[in-house]
Amino acid sequence: MHIKAFPSGSRAALVLALLVLAAIVTGVAASATNTVIPKQLTGRWESGNATVMVVGPRGKVNISKAMINKAGWYHAKFSRVTAHRLSISGPRSCSGTGTYRWGFHISLGSWLFFTKIHDACKQRVNLLTSDDHWTGGSLGN
Repeated sequence: MHIKAFPSGSRAALVLALLVLAAIVTGVAASATNTVIPKQLTGRWESGNATVMVVGPRGKVNISKAMINKAGWYHAKFSRVTAHRLSISGPRSCSGTGTYRWGFHISLGSWLFFTKIHDACKQRVNLLTSDDHWTGGSLGN
């Protein structure tokens, strides 16, 4: 008499369970890579128009526009960060997210720049792109 280690129904259930587990692990890994901000993007950045932006390692962004009647901090968050592209949500007055290309002009001294790909929030576009570039950050340290 031959005894099967796994009846055919439980073998299929085991395969299905392993596929679900692999999908969960892959999704968690992909999610983790999108929330960690590249070190060179973190730190304190200043633009030529008196705006300061502080980017934390988990994507928290604080932007201060220190112009007359514009003082105060705007709070935002970077997400889905890849080598040259990111999404940003916030500040509170903006709905949805914006998508931007980002990069550096290293030859000019650590200059960070953002180029709008898509963003319906004019305030957020102005905060990120109103000046050519940002200086400082972890590259300046």
